[in-house]
Amino acid sequence: MGAALLTPTSIKGPLRDCGYHPDLLRTDFPFRDHLTVPVVGFAQHPADSRSACIAVLSETPSVRDPRLAVEACRALGTPVVFVCVQDTLQWWKQGAASAQYLESIPADNVERFFQAHKNQLSPGAVYRAKTWGRYRRADQLSFVDLGLMPLVEEQVGKSLEALVVRNVTDLKDSLGWKEVTDEQGHWLLRAIFWLLSGKILHDKDVERFERLDLRDVEEVFRRVAKHYGTEPLPVGSKKRLDALLASARDIDRFSSLALTTTESLAYVYENTLISKETRSSLGTHTTPSFLVDYIVGNLADWIEEIPVNERTVFEPACGQAAFLVSAMRLLTEMLPADKAVPSRRGPYLRSRLHGTDIDPFALELARLSLTLTDIPNPDGWDLTAQSMFAGNHLAEQAKGNTILLANPPFENFRADEQRNSDVRFLNKSAEVLWRTLPQLPAGGVFGVVVPQTILHSNNARELREFLVREYELKDICLFPDKVFSFSDAESAVMVGRRKPVAPTYAVHYRRIRERELSLFRSDPFSLPARVILQSRFSRDKSYSFRVPDLEEVWNALADNPILANVAGVAKGLDYRGELPPGSTTYLEEEFPGSRPGFVRFDRHVELHRLPKLYWMNLDPSVISSPRSGTAVGIPQVLLNYARASRGPWRVKALIDRVGHPVTSRFIPVRPRSPSYSLEILWALLNSPVANAYAFSHLGKRDNIVGDLRRIPMPKPGSFERVQAAASAYCAAAGSPGANSANLKKLLLQVDCEVLKLYSLSFELEQSVLGLFTGWERVGVPFSQSRHLPKELEGRLRFSDFLQFDDDWSVTNRERGILIDKSISASLTTEEQRRLDALQIYADYHMEQVAPRPTQALDELESRLFSRPPVEDRNV
Repeated sequence: MGAALLTPTSIKGPLRDCGYHPDLLRTDFPFRDHLTVPVVGFAQHPADSRSACIAVLSETPSVRDPRLAVEACRALGTPVVFVCVQDTLQWWKQGAASAQYLESIPADNVERFFQAHKNQLSPGAVYRAKTWGRYRRADQLSFVDLGLMPLVEEQVGKSLEALVVRNVTDLKDSLGWKEVTDEQGHWLLRAIFWLLSGKILHDKDVERFERLDLRDVEEVFRRVAKHYGTEPLPVGSKKRLDALLASARDIDRFSSLALTTTESLAYVYENTLISKETRSSLGTHTTPSFLVDYIVGNLADWIEEIPVNERTVFEPACGQAAFLVSAMRLLTEMLPADKAVPSRRGPYLRSRLHGTDIDPFALELARLSLTLTDIPNPDGWDLTAQSMFAGNHLAEQAKGNTILLANPPFENFRADEQRNSDVRFLNKSAEVLWRTLPQLPAGGVFGVVVPQTILHSNNARELREFLVREYELKDICLFPDKVFSFSDAESAVMVGRRKPVAPTYAVHYRRIRERELSLFRSDPFSLPARVILQSRFSRDKSYSFRVPDLEEVWNALADNPILANVAGVAKGLDYRGELPPGSTTYLEEEFPGSRPGFVRFDRHVELHRLPKLYWMNLDPSVISSPRSGTAVGIPQVLLNYARASRGPWRVKALIDRVGHPVTSRFIPVRPRSPSYSLEILWALLNSPVANAYAFSHLGKRDNIVGDLRRIPMPKPGSFERVQAAASAYCAAAGSPGANSANLKKLLLQVDCEVLKLYSLSFELEQSVLGLFTGWERVGVPFSQSRHLPKELEGRLRFSDFLQFDDDWSVTNRERGILIDKSISASLTTEEQRRLDALQIYADYHMEQVAPRPTQALDELESRLFSRPPVEDRNV
C-alpha cells in the first residue's frame, strides 16, 4: 500500500482476503445515538452485535484520542477495532471495562499484517471466539474479551427496557387508566411490543418492513400480524389510536435497533413484558443468555457427531425461544458454506427447530427472535401454543428429535393439578424430563436448567436412576439463587447424551458460589470442576446427585462420631395457627402460666450472648408440635434454624445454661455425655469445621436438623484445651470494655484448638479455612474475614501461625537454635519441618515489621538507568 494515508475504505480489501464477504462489510454503519462507523465486518447474517467482528475507524478532528473513539463504539460488539491514524493502522482490543491498545502497523506493512493474521482475524474465528470462546477453550483468542458480549447485550436490553417501561406508562396515563385490569395490562404490553417489533424489523431491513412508517400504527399492526401469522392486534378506539401514535413517534425517534440481538430482547421480556400473574401461575423465568450459551457450547461436540439431517431440536416451555435461537446459530455454523446461505438454510432450520409454550404472548416474541436470527428469511417456525401436561403432547413432540434443550417451570404441581392430570412427579421440571428424555434416540443429547431439588429429592429418585442408567452425564453445574432476576430458586444445569455408560465414565461437576457468578458469566472454565465417576451416583440407593464441597474433608472424617452420637438435636416448638378462644402464644410481659423463653433468633445476637426473652405459653392446647421446645431447666446450646448469613458462616451456637423453652426458630443441642460440656459443644459448633459442613451440605436452605445431626465431631480424647479456650473467650467477651483485638485473638485460639482435635492433613485444613476467606464472621464484636494472612495461606499451619505470632522473641530464638543444628547437619525430619515453618513465618514477620522499600528502590533504579552515561574527562 506504500506510505499513503490510510482510510477505513482501504482496509476493506485486506478484510475480504481474510474471508469477509462483500455484503457483510458494511460501510457507514449506523448504530446507537445516530452514530455511524466507517466499516464494520460481520461474520454472517443477520448483521447484529453477535455477528459483528471487526470495526474500522479513522482519526477525526473531533476525536483525537483513539482510545475514546474505540470505546465509543463498544455497543457494536466488535471485539477487534482498527483505527486509521494518518499512515499507521492501530490495532485495539475492545474490552468490557476499557479498550486495550495492541499494536501499530505502518501503512506499507498492512497487507503483510493481514496475511500473517488471516486465520485469527477470519470471520469464523472471531465469531467463535466471542460467542463460544467462553465455553470452548479451543475457540478462545487472546485479543477477544470474553466479557464483552454479555455486557453489550445487557446494556442494550436495559435501554430497550427503559423505552418499553416509559411508553407503557405514558400510554396508560394518556388513556386515563388508573387501575389497570388484566385485559388492559395485556393489551398495553402487546401494543408497545408490536410497535417495538415493527421498529426492529424496519431497522434490520426485513422484507415488507423496509419502508414501514412507524407512525402508521394500524399498518404496523397489520404487517407485524402477518409476520406472526396471526390476527392484527385490535386498536379498539380513536382514543387508543391517538395515544398509540405518541408512543410510535417516541419509539421511531429511538436510535437504530439494527444491532439488536434476541438476547437483548430476552432481557426486555424477563424484566418488562412478563406480568406478575404469568410469572406466578406459569413459573416463567427467562434463561439468562450465559446459561443458554454454556449449555449449547457444552453440547456442540456431541451435536456435531449427529448426522446433519438428523439434528432436530425441541424446546418445551420455550418462552422467547432462547435455546432454539442458540441452537439455530450452532446448526447454521455446522452447515457446509454453500448450504449456510440464507436461501438454503431457511427451509432446513424451519424443519429442525420445534417449540411449545402455554403463553401465546411468549410465542410472539419467540417468532420475532427466530426470524431476527434468520434474516432475511420470513416466518414459518414450528411453535405450538398448548399445555405441556395435557394428554401425551410432550412425549409425542419429543419423539423424532435428537436434541432436547429446556428451562422448564421450577414450581411444584398444585394439589388440584395433580388430581386432574396424569403426573408422576411433584415437580414440573422433573415431569417434563420424564416425559421427554425416554423419547430421545441413542446418541440424542439434552441440556436443561432445573431446580436443585431434582438432584436430591426423594420424589425425583426414579428420574435420577433413569438418567444414571441411560445417559452419559457430561456436566452438572450448580448455581446460587441469584441467577434469575425474579426467582430465588437455586438452579442446576445438566448436560447428557443417551449412550451406554462405561464404568469409568466421568462427570464434570461444578458448584458456582454467589461471588463467582460474575466470573462464570465471562470465563466459566477459569473456575475449577471436579471430575467424578458417574457410577458413584448408583452406589447410593437414593441415586442422589448431590456432591458436597470439601468432600475430601468429609471422607477423611467419615469414621468420626457425629453430633447425634454425643448430643440430642431437635427443633423447638411450633404454635397452632388457630388458637382456643382467649389464648395467646407469647408476650413481652409475664402472663398467668407463662414461662420465660426464646421466640426469635435475633439476627445480630453475638456468640457469647442470648436473644431477647419473651414470656411463652407452654399449654399443649396452643402447641401443634412440641418437639424439644417445651423442655425447661435442661442446659443446652442453641443453634439458629435460619442461616446466619449467605456465606459459609451460617451457624451460630449460643450457651443457654438455664435451659429455656424455645420456638422452632431454634435448634436445641443437649449433651448426652459429660465429656461434652456446653463450652465444648459451643466451640465445636461455632468452628470452621461445623460451619463448613453446614455450608457444603445445605446450600441456601435453612439449617435442617437431619443434616446438622451429621456434623462430624472429633474422635474421643482430651478436650481440656478446647474447654479452656472457649471459657476464656466467653469470659472476656462478657466483661465490660472488652478489647476487640484481644477477643479476636481468643476466638482464633478456640478455632485452633478445635482444628487440632480433627487431625486433618495440612492440605485439608487449608481447604477448610480457605472456604471462609473473604467472608466476614458473624456474631462477633470484631472484623474477621480470614484465619491466616494472605501471604501465609497454603504455606503454614494455622496452629503454627498462632504460636509463632504470639511471641516473636521466643519464635526467633527457637529458629536460631534450629538453624545452628541445620549447619551442623543434626536436624531430624520433624525439626526440619519445624525450621521450614519458622523460616516462612520469619520472612513474613520481617516484611510486616520492616518492609523493603520496593517502590523507592524501583524509582531509584529507573532514574539511574534513564540518565545518559557520564563522560570520563580523564581519559
